[in-house]
Amino acid sequence: MPKISRLFALALTAGLCISQAQDLCPQYMLDSAMVVNVEGRFVNAQMNRTSLDIEWRHHPESLDTFFVNFPHQNSVMFVSAGDSRYEIFRSHNVKRQLGLHHLRETLGDTPLKLDDLELLANGLFLCQDSTKSKKIFSTAFSNMWYSMVVDTLPQPQKVVMRGARREARTFTVGAWKDFAGATLPTLVTLSGPNYSGNLWVRSAYPIETQKGDPIVENAQKNPFRRPTLFRKTLVDGKREIPLILKLNQEFLRE
Repeated sequence: MPKISRLFALALTAGLCISQAQDLCPQYMLDSAMVVNVEGRFVNAQMNRTSLDIEWRHHPESLDTFFVNFPHQNSVMFVSAGDSRYEIFRSHNVKRQLGLHHLRETLGDTPLKLDDLELLANGLFLCQDSTKSKKIFSTAFSNMWYSMVVDTLPQPQKVVMRGARREARTFTVGAWKDFAGATLPTLVTLSGPNYSGNLWVRSAYPIETQKGDPIVENAQKNPFRRPTLFRKTLVDGKREIPLILKLNQEFLRE
């Protein structure tokens, strides 16, 4: 490709990204700093039983951190700041920088994807088209999941997600529960083309940030995010935070 053509393609891509970023309408499950503990049990595509435990530390104005533990694999820490992310293999303290294409990778041998954590943390969805149903959501960036359809809001009982390689999956919510003012699904059944499983929210409680949280402190010491980021989403300016907790279509993604 001629040099001029390559430059034009890059400029066009950058323009599309900027335009897309200006049309983001994040959907968050949590609007305050909280710790959420989740347990998952699955039968994966290889017909093996697998499981994980996740401690999700959500910071609306800073980094989100997920501590992921497996019974027979090394634990992993996934950190997302909206426009950048990395994971740390805790047994060897090895840090791996991640691009958007890495979000299609699975968490260990489970059916869950890194993109599930990314969507939980940042709620990266495009603004709704006024001509379309408000129950259909499109992700802002083509990582793994491209769309999510819910049966009702704000507490859906069924969520269908579709994504790369025509993969589709369904989340069925058994119950919703209030955790210190945050309404979360307590029992979720997951089913895909060749896997199934269950997710339980064991506990959720506020983070006492006034006592000093090392995740927040490290973010303040290393401000690698752009100053125009709002709640880790590529949006300029300030926006009023909704009082009612909204579904972060990330957790129940397709």
